[in-house]
Amino acid sequence: MAMATDPHPCFFYGSLMEPKVLNSVTRPGPEANLYTVRASIEGFIRYPYHDEPYPGMIASTEKSHKVEGLLVFGHTMMDRFRLDQFEGSEYTREVLQVKVLDPVPGAYNVQGQSMPLTAGDIVSAYVYVFTGPHEHLDRTKEWDFDAFQREHVAIWMQTSPDFALE
Repeated sequence: MAMATDPHPCFFYGSLMEPKVLNSVTRPGPEANLYTVRASIEGFIRYPYHDEPYPGMIASTEKSHKVEGLLVFGHTMMDRFRLDQFEGSEYTREVLQVKVLDPVPGAYNVQGQSMPLTAGDIVSAYVYVFTGPHEHLDRTKEWDFDAFQREHVAIWMQTSPDFALE
């Protein structure tokens, strides 16, 4: 029996941009039909969470700020439930406007149409916005995905109880 696909793609801007982390959280089955593209959201900025390898994204006072990440189409409602549990109480899932930076085949455009998306199109997407106390973020520097991949992924995958065993 096929699982219902969520009506919105999800924009990831932190640790969930790493496929190992995302797949461990959502545990997609062999029937999964996911499609990932680069995307960005304007008017936000991401900072490292103090003493943790992941970021929080908050609205910026400067509308020119933007955060680049990944937009993933095709998650099921169960995937979304697992993502909500993973994100915890300091992140709120909101529907925001995200700019697609790569083309998306029409088969993945689940927002009421089957037209392909082109680079520059704007779509509504689920985004986990940091809504915890801002003092929990290190606002002296922006979060660095490359550093996260180099310095934290392997250890985090082995030690965090949030991840399914592979």
